[in-house]
Amino acid sequence: MSANAWAAKARQLDRYRWQVLRAHHAWAGSFVRFLRDAIVDAACGFAAKLRLAAAVESEPCDFLLLQAAPRVIKLQRKKTFMAALRERGHSLTETALPEMRDLIAAHMLRPPSQPVPLRYFAYAAHAAWLVEKYQPRILLNDRNGSFYSPFLRLALNARGGLLVQLAHSTTVEASRRLGMNDYDYYFLFGKSSLEALQARKLRCGTSIAVLVGSHMVDESYALPLPDAALKTVLVLGLGPDKEKLEEYQATYRLLRDWAERHTDYRVLIKKHPRSVMEFWEETGRALNNVHVLPPTTTLAEALGQASVAVNIVSNAAIEAALARRPILYVSCGHEHDLLSQARFFNGKISTMEALEQGVDALQRDYPAACQRSAEFAEYHLAYGTQGLRQNIHELERLLTSQPPEAFCETITNTIKL
Repeated sequence: MSANAWAAKARQLDRYRWQVLRAHHAWAGSFVRFLRDAIVDAACGFAAKLRLAAAVESEPCDFLLLQAAPRVIKLQRKKTFMAALRERGHSLTETALPEMRDLIAAHMLRPPSQPVPLRYFAYAAHAAWLVEKYQPRILLNDRNGSFYSPFLRLALNARGGLLVQLAHSTTVEASRRLGMNDYDYYFLFGKSSLEALQARKLRCGTSIAVLVGSHMVDESYALPLPDAALKTVLVLGLGPDKEKLEEYQATYRLLRDWAERHTDYRVLIKKHPRSVMEFWEETGRALNNVHVLPPTTTLAEALGQASVAVNIVSNAAIEAALARRPILYVSCGHEHDLLSQARFFNGKISTMEALEQGVDALQRDYPAACQRSAEFAEYHLAYGTQGLRQNIHELERLLTSQPPEAFCETITNTIKL
């Protein structure tokens, strides 16, 4: 490691953050925002210097799963993945990135091994604390775009550890956070995510992208082929941020009106983990053929009850396709079709006439609709229902200093230094 590696990483982050701002704002606006952020970060850095822990009681582990926030742990989205690693004899600790004020107040800070500019001191000191406390052989990071990542990588590598970024969905959206690419290995779902990462004009850092499929997908999605005569539609619900938008409220109303017209179909609603589902709860009380599934129902269990899946903008479309359920892309919104649903599923449906035609066409050639779903799943998800197994296999190889067996490609930095 070079004598100024941590300071060099800070300079790279500055350039990255500046270019992110310039991609969305004029020079003056970018300067004001950059200066504001630098002042806030420097104030946090100053406070962190005063709150360094004198010592840390270590709790070594094979894997440290670092979640984006404490509330994410409560959702238990990775419980199967975690159980699989533990069942194979590996020690795994789960923790989360606290709010900056909380980690400073709790003295969750240790001095970085090399000097760091004040504006990045809090990030670097918490990264050093995490690595010193847990001493993981592999840190599994869940937070997209985290400014901790570059410093975590430096601290881990100094101890012989690795930083692995776990994609928790397909990474095809335009989110600025996905420009962060400073990991030893970036575990991606599939080809679509790799193509999107390669196409990004702004990437910070270099990583080895590995196409391993989803660590949240296992053999429970290897369902029998559905029966078209079942006439059960599963609606994949939206998250709370999108649900409150008028365009998606209109989509929900379209689906409700269709259900009211077609009482020979059973309509199941799979809610997003954070959704309150007021619209569909009210609809279920008014229409006998509409049912909101219990929160404990897994996506695989929900798909097992359905002959058709209706998707709006949820990544759950990929799991539905993996389970070989025909999919209808229904949306009254103006979103960019990030998952290329229109390409695979005969366009987007936004009117009652188009919805009825789509359902009729699907029923007329049900096997072809199932095949389209299979092709969609293959594009987005490497290893299909073996995703969990492949993730575990590759992580165990990394533990023993072996390179991944899955398809890999080095994704380089685009920041001009």
